[in-house]
Amino acid sequence: MSNQSPDSRVHEQLARAVISGLLPERAHEQAAKLLTRLETPVRLALIGMPQSGKSTILNLLSGQNVVDSNTPLPTFEFVYGRTAQAICTLSDGTKAALEGVDMNEIARLSPAFVEIRMPLPALKKISVLEVVGPTDPNALHRASQWAAKRCDIAIWCTGDFPAIEQRIWTQMPDPLKDHALLLITRKDLLEQQGTLEDVHASVRATAAGEFNKIIPISARDAIAARAPDGAVDKERLRQSGGMALISAVLKQVDQGRRSALDLAEVLLLQNEGALADLDAVLAAGEEAENWGAPQDSGETASDDDAEDTSVSAFEDEGAEGDWDDEDDDGESLSIGDPETDDDLAETPTPVTDPLTNLRTPTMSPLNRREGREQPPAQGQEAEKVSMGIARLRNIAARRAEEGLQVAPAVDVLPETRKAYEHALSKIAANAAALSEELETLGDAAPAEVISRAVDDLNWLCDYLGTNGDDADPALQRARDTVFDAADLVQLMQLEKRDSAAIEALSLLVQVTRELQADLAA
Repeated sequence: MSNQSPDSRVHEQLARAVISGLLPERAHEQAAKLLTRLETPVRLALIGMPQSGKSTILNLLSGQNVVDSNTPLPTFEFVYGRTAQAICTLSDGTKAALEGVDMNEIARLSPAFVEIRMPLPALKKISVLEVVGPTDPNALHRASQWAAKRCDIAIWCTGDFPAIEQRIWTQMPDPLKDHALLLITRKDLLEQQGTLEDVHASVRATAAGEFNKIIPISARDAIAARAPDGAVDKERLRQSGGMALISAVLKQVDQGRRSALDLAEVLLLQNEGALADLDAVLAAGEEAENWGAPQDSGETASDDDAEDTSVSAFEDEGAEGDWDDEDDDGESLSIGDPETDDDLAETPTPVTDPLTNLRTPTMSPLNRREGREQPPAQGQEAEKVSMGIARLRNIAARRAEEGLQVAPAVDVLPETRKAYEHALSKIAANAAALSEELETLGDAAPAEVISRAVDDLNWLCDYLGTNGDDADPALQRARDTVFDAADLVQLMQLEKRDSAAIEALSLLVQVTRELQADLAA
């Protein structure tokens, strides 16, 4: 272990501490969340008015022209997967899985949300959420607030950041603004018109302090800088603004990882006493006989893993571009570099916990001890860490199969029962009030129904999140169900389909029936 970098060692020790079960309950929860952040790609959200260039930016960051802006799609998320697949969430809450990624086939299903999985190297570092909504400032406000809870980095795409967009952005959470980028899209057209300098100066004046960085960009030129054979015209990429964007995103990714590692190191130091017997516990029986030895995961590298032709598959040694306010420090700017991707595939990156919306107040790194090395684990060190973590996960899986970590089935616990009864009573009262108002609402009735459903489900999320018995498996299932339903109804609200009101009510009814079924068990 002496050849490991400090970052590799902290990551490995954190994984071992989580799997050992030796940490106190509160510390174990914190450690598990930190490990999740280290092992999950950073979530990035693309937000802005329709036709602001979001899909082209997504194609640039992912390294492949997957999304056609001419094909009508709902809000979707682009994530890593071993095979290409589209998971479509339909308006009734059911899901349909499509093999491959055919945008026309996806559009024919009229889903409310789509998760697109593809084996692209860039998606091992980031996932990309593109928020799609109508040309309506109120809808954009709702969409941006929804996305803010589901991302670590926000990218706002705009032409000139008009007043209506400024008002919407000022209401975004302040912690997210520290990790937000403003893209002035269609840089090439502004240059042709001779207005780029004026627009950029105006945007800088109105958006000062609201974003981490403001970047004029021509995403089409940046994509065109990539040749079919994977070669990249670095100068064209630099001039397009693509290099500045990639550098800014990767800087946020790296800062987030280092922040998580710092927090993990502090937690491990605080719990040294509890972890004194860590090696002995993990060495018991055959569970840790082959610690750190290569494991056959049954997975083989895909063609995309071995060869990357993304725009960002290069290392930069110069400045980010004419519009960059900071000098580049010479670090690698590659997302999915073909020379290092095998290492990066096994070096997890940070993310907010998707189930609890945990967000570190700041992603800037803590002050590190003097003399501590900075580089993240790579090569053999990263391989050893990932294999060790895989080994620990295998141990956990075997323990679960043997019943050592499976809680016995129990009825709804008293505190959870009390919370369910109060929640159902409140939802029923709200439904009765809405029923009396419907006749007077007229054409506004569908929108009001959806709005009330969103309010009810959001209230349920908050109420069940802080009430009931946290040790109750039924409550955990209910929290997941309500969270998913709230997400789906908010997406329906953005789409404004005629049938959305009925579908929203149906989802609310399904949730209440699940709570009633638990009470009756």
